[in-house]
Amino acid sequence: MPTVVSDKYNQPASASLLSRPRLSASLLDNATRAIQDQLGITLRPTQIDAARCLLDPSIVEMQTGEGKTLSIAVAAIAMVKAGRRVFVATANDYLATRDCELLRPVFQALGITVASITPANSAADKELAYTADVVYSTLRQFGFDFLTHRLQRRSESANHRHPGMTLDVLLVDEADSVLIDEARTPLVISSAPVPGEVDTAATCRWAADFAKTLSANIDFVVTADSDAIALTSVGHQKVLRSTMPAEMNAITTTQILYAVETALDAATRFRRDQHYIVADNQIQLVDEFTGRRQVDRTFAAGIHQAIQAREGLAITPPSVPIARITIQEFVARFAHLAGMTATAWEDRREIAEVYGLSIRRLASWKPSQRVEYPPRICDSETAKFAAIADEIQDVVAAGRAVLVGTRTIEKSEQLSRVLHSRGLQHVVLNARHVDREAEWVQAAGTAKRITVATNMAGRGTDIPLDASVADAGGLHVIVSEPHSAARIDRQLIGRAGRQGDPGSCRCYWSIDDEILDHAYGTAAADSLRHRMRNAYSETRVRWQLRRAQAAVARMQRRGRHRLALQARQLAQQMRSLGLDPHLDPIRESS
Repeated sequence: MPTVVSDKYNQPASASLLSRPRLSASLLDNATRAIQDQLGITLRPTQIDAARCLLDPSIVEMQTGEGKTLSIAVAAIAMVKAGRRVFVATANDYLATRDCELLRPVFQALGITVASITPANSAADKELAYTADVVYSTLRQFGFDFLTHRLQRRSESANHRHPGMTLDVLLVDEADSVLIDEARTPLVISSAPVPGEVDTAATCRWAADFAKTLSANIDFVVTADSDAIALTSVGHQKVLRSTMPAEMNAITTTQILYAVETALDAATRFRRDQHYIVADNQIQLVDEFTGRRQVDRTFAAGIHQAIQAREGLAITPPSVPIARITIQEFVARFAHLAGMTATAWEDRREIAEVYGLSIRRLASWKPSQRVEYPPRICDSETAKFAAIADEIQDVVAAGRAVLVGTRTIEKSEQLSRVLHSRGLQHVVLNARHVDREAEWVQAAGTAKRITVATNMAGRGTDIPLDASVADAGGLHVIVSEPHSAARIDRQLIGRAGRQGDPGSCRCYWSIDDEILDHAYGTAAADSLRHRMRNAYSETRVRWQLRRAQAAVARMQRRGRHRLALQARQLAQQMRSLGLDPHLDPIRESS
């Protein structure tokens, strides 16, 4: 585990927890028997081996559908019987509630208290839940509650001393998604905005309209190393000569320039139906890696207001950050960290460097029957979607089921239109239909079923196959576009051929795929596309897309490293001043 500095603001689990005796083999055996007796099942040796690895600790890589949920439960029971307190972090709120309720009879039969926490729980319900021996929730929920507890404990107006949270054992399901993908975004709690002296709404609306008149590489540039937007001298002059509404009279030149650059940033980097959706007249963020809506989150640094202005929505005043912690900082506070996933090997070096954990790979309990067809390379996105539709038509005609993974909401709906034009009945599972996720994923293995989905479809949820589908060849998975890491493609592919079932998969790539823009920037990507079309070669296109995917993964890895480094430096500075490293320093000293 990473070193945790011990001071009044950064206490790991208590010394009594850290000094408790090592777990014995009998505890693991007893936990295994309890699961089997209560659920009427027999755990496979791989599941028991996985539970044993979680006690080491380590990150266990076990293939999709091998029963990670029960392995985590076995480890949790053994930990509690050894006197530990266990948090189980799941991939989403649905899985937290599902796993808790599924295993509640087992825990209760053993005298173990268990609870789940979602954003819908009241503060009183959460406080009671945190007294349980085992608590299921998402890591982000745990982190936000941790920050909330610190704010409550610090508040002089509190009626009583808040008990806080005991951070002892953390078991992470879908560990790659939680510890790698989500670690790019810090957890931030903000307070209501302080009334300003200027009209934020008028400024944002003017800047959003004015930004549309500016030209890239003439009025503004995008820096290659950080994607930051900067006005050129020509752009500066255009801004200063422009006509502005009377509501902006009190705004300084610096504030005006910043508003324009923020509007350009929002227009350049953030796309509707990819990074956010508009629902209930509000901007709702979409998680890049899961495709789920993040209702209670907002973009920072004025971006949220710039997007509201662009979309013609009511503009909310910018909030004030009062508490902050990174995923890396938060998990470092636990005395014992371990996790499971089907896809961690590609990031084993980062997991070892950041979290101090090794990867333990376990073989499948049944040999895989999945057929992995070679990728198909297309010279345009239009041709790619047409080819995907052709393949879907052939597969469902054989009585099988198809799951098509798309990277964004926009692409899922674009493909949906192509399928509609062919008369192919299907469902589209994305952030607009999150309430139907469990239902539609459960039905994705029925005969002639076509499911088009973003990454939200199915992590932790089985896709049972109809007998007729299994006989016809099983579920066919199509990866319609390379994701930001090959590991994420592998997650989707893992939906086919679970637990020895028949199945197949294929990746579809095209010269138009956005991975090139993400790797090299739009201008360089367009130039590369032009060269590839002039000398078209499937082998060359495949190599370029793989190279771009690796480049994006490296950039994201460097971003996570920078975030963790900045957080450590800030924490050290604040501790040297006797301040809480996770709370707003101005409010802390007031």
